[in-house]
Amino acid sequence: MPYLVVREPGQVSYTVPLRDGLRLGRSEQNDVVLDDHQVSRFHARFTRSEQGWLVEDLGSTHGTLVNTVRITTHALKAGDRIQVGNILLAFRDDEEPELVHQQATAAFAPVRDDTGRRLQLVYELSRAAFDLADRDELLGRTLQSLLDVLGCERALVGLAEPGARGFRRLARTRGGGPGADDIAVSRTLLEAVTVRREGVISHNSGDRGAPKTLVREGILTAMAVPLQAGSLLLGFLYVDARPPTSPFTPQDLDFLTAIGHLSAAALESAQRYRRMEALAEALGPGGPAGELIGASEPMRRLKAQIQKYGASSANVLIQGESGTGKELVARTLHSVSPRAAGPFVTLNCAAIPESMVESELFGYEKGAFTGAAGKKRGKFVLADGGTLFLDEIGDLDLAAQAKVLRALQEGEIQPLGAEKAVHVSVRVVSATHKDLAEEIANKRFREDLYYRLNVVELSVPPLRERGEDIELLARALLKAAASSMGKRELEFTPAALAALKAYGWPGNVRELRNEMERAAIDAELPIVDLHNLSSRIRKGPRAAPAPREGASLAERFAALDVTERQLIEEALKAARGNLSEAARQLGITRVMIKRRIDRFGLGFRDEL
Repeated sequence: MPYLVVREPGQVSYTVPLRDGLRLGRSEQNDVVLDDHQVSRFHARFTRSEQGWLVEDLGSTHGTLVNTVRITTHALKAGDRIQVGNILLAFRDDEEPELVHQQATAAFAPVRDDTGRRLQLVYELSRAAFDLADRDELLGRTLQSLLDVLGCERALVGLAEPGARGFRRLARTRGGGPGADDIAVSRTLLEAVTVRREGVISHNSGDRGAPKTLVREGILTAMAVPLQAGSLLLGFLYVDARPPTSPFTPQDLDFLTAIGHLSAAALESAQRYRRMEALAEALGPGGPAGELIGASEPMRRLKAQIQKYGASSANVLIQGESGTGKELVARTLHSVSPRAAGPFVTLNCAAIPESMVESELFGYEKGAFTGAAGKKRGKFVLADGGTLFLDEIGDLDLAAQAKVLRALQEGEIQPLGAEKAVHVSVRVVSATHKDLAEEIANKRFREDLYYRLNVVELSVPPLRERGEDIELLARALLKAAASSMGKRELEFTPAALAALKAYGWPGNVRELRNEMERAAIDAELPIVDLHNLSSRIRKGPRAAPAPREGASLAERFAALDVTERQLIEEALKAARGNLSEAARQLGITRVMIKRRIDRFGLGFRDEL
């Protein structure tokens, strides 16, 4: 059924179903009354001919324009834009018969005399909008007030939940009517408010073109507005009524739109507040990131990035050496994201045989292959609504990479042996110790997948660049190891601490954790001395290991860090912390040595 979408400056857009002879203008004798001083009393008329729908200018003063061209008579095509005065009309000819429409004529029922109650509701909602104690209670009270103020029978709010498909519903009805899930809302009405973001009124006029849902449910009048904060759609508000209620008016729609704006502001504020709470809990002591210990510059930078990107649902690529805690960073990102209530699912791509990767990721149906005795859900399905952590993504074979790419592009996966694809909503956080740029150059990793995964990139620093964190980490890990063994708290001797700080830690935090567990077992006294540590650590600073044969440029370059750090430390010790003197001994500038101190997290103060 063809219709017009009417957009008046400063007003809520509405739609009008077309019928043969429909006339618009400023006079109340028109079918559609337009309140604009540049619109003539009888401005234009729409008629149906064998060629389709025509728009005819009725000799108006300022003329009728179609697609910016002035016309006398014009055969309309879907999408044509008609301008009369300052008002724009879009012609649509959808085949969908269930059209949302608003009769914008003088035939509307008079405005209800309830201005005081409306102002009271706006005032109460404004006061409660930032009371974040209970979001559902606030929305429930708003819906109940709408029943009273608008005289409607049912009021419903649909909330777009992060990571979920569809809308979570909350409803209030008169006299204990149907529950929220039993209220049928026109699909086309939903499209108007959630896709076109338009507030709409829909009436059951009894004509053949009336919305089917209204006719089937016996609804006289319905109204809906989007809940929108900036460009973010948070949901929608919907109200309806059966006879003998009067049809909703444009003033009712303006009022519901105002309530929608206030409700959206409250919801957006509540979401932001919950994210901040989750972030504080996650990054605080005892939170999910309790092991993300460190006060060095690289760790402060990493924590700031987690805080910055935590509220996003964008895919993240975490890069760092083995043992640096990439999974811990991924868990922290999940715990502070809008998907924190959803599952956190992990898969180590390097630990799964190539023949099993596809079934692990996407699952399979019973009988899909020999040995498939039952149905298995893949990691993407298990992580639906949450986060999927793909560790060592660089070890994924090319065939599986192509299917992961499709899952990210289409939002769907196809289990082995299944006839239909399954829609999923998953945030992918991946990690690797490999140089993916080099892998792409060597045709071992797909470039298009790399850009899908690397929307946000985080780099986890190796332990050798976190000098001042070694003591903090060692004490925390030793305490945890002693506690798990039932031992009282242990303390380090100065010699043991010095050895720990001097060691290069090629295995990073994982190696330090293992060392602290060994020391807790070996210590017979309430102290950990030098002899309780491994021989490799007791030997003191070691020379930079020779890069393995065939090592990448990045690996060979990284191997220089150990030697460079040792030289910086020796120079600072010889110069007693004086940066200028240490720089002179090394033959570099003071700025250059300061940059290296910050990079390695050495924490030396400049003694001038």
